[in-house]
Amino acid sequence: MRGTVYKQRLRLVLAGVLFAACSREVPERKHIPRRIISLSPSITETIFALGLGSRLIGVTSFCHYPPQADSIEEIGGYTDANLEKIVTLKPDLVVLQREHEKQRTFLKRYGIRTLTVDYGTITAVCSSFSVIGKACGAVRRADSLVTRFESHLQVDTVQGQRPEVLICVGRDSPGGGTVQNVYAAGAGTFYNDLILAAGGINAFTCSFPHYPKLSREGLITCAPDIVIDVAPAMGDYVCSTLVTDWESVAMIPAAENKRIYCIAADYATVPGPRLLQLLAELKRIIGGGK
Repeated sequence: MRGTVYKQRLRLVLAGVLFAACSREVPERKHIPRRIISLSPSITETIFALGLGSRLIGVTSFCHYPPQADSIEEIGGYTDANLEKIVTLKPDLVVLQREHEKQRTFLKRYGIRTLTVDYGTITAVCSSFSVIGKACGAVRRADSLVTRFESHLQVDTVQGQRPEVLICVGRDSPGGGTVQNVYAAGAGTFYNDLILAAGGINAFTCSFPHYPKLSREGLITCAPDIVIDVAPAMGDYVCSTLVTDWESVAMIPAAENKRIYCIAADYATVPGPRLLQLLAELKRIIGGGK
């Protein structure tokens, strides 16, 4: 029964992606922006993936991929962008995320056009490709990118029981030799979608909150078969140190069976075009690789 439920979830995820891919229209030429500012790494990477990097005139201090992003004018951080500077750069489009309500309201007062995208789930990520592509006259490139994602999300039937996977995106005192409170990726996140596509199921099945805080007792209750630490979400820590911390929770199956892993790549925290690299890494881990 449980396997049937997760197969149905997979079908819903794929159906959402297909819906996003089929609901696009070609924008009018007169509205195509030439001076674009991005307010997040995910947006910057998407714009470059659509072949529009030369139009970027401003990015955040966290936008370092691709390398060309480092040569673009910085406009501040993700939550504290310098709005006055954005205005002086005279963009004809600022692409931001749902969380940027304050920034959107400020820019609207100055008549600056904004575009809001979401990266919460895989469906939302694919929709962001389409939304940005439509607004910037890159519909074909966006279609190609969505199609590429769809092809990688086609999951073969998994033989046997799927392992339960817990992805840790932060915890108290990482690298301190023990594991106390853990922030896990819940069922309403893009991590959950990737776990399913990689052949596992999420050890934390609730959709809200998206990133719950679990105590040691909560971890034991979840009893994950596999634990994956996302190192970039926890600061400058060596993966071997993070993995060693989990020896203090020896009673969970993942620790007992030595299936504690760590992903150090920066793309592990940036929902965007490089999520396919994270998916490949999760498939390797969940499939039994080391």
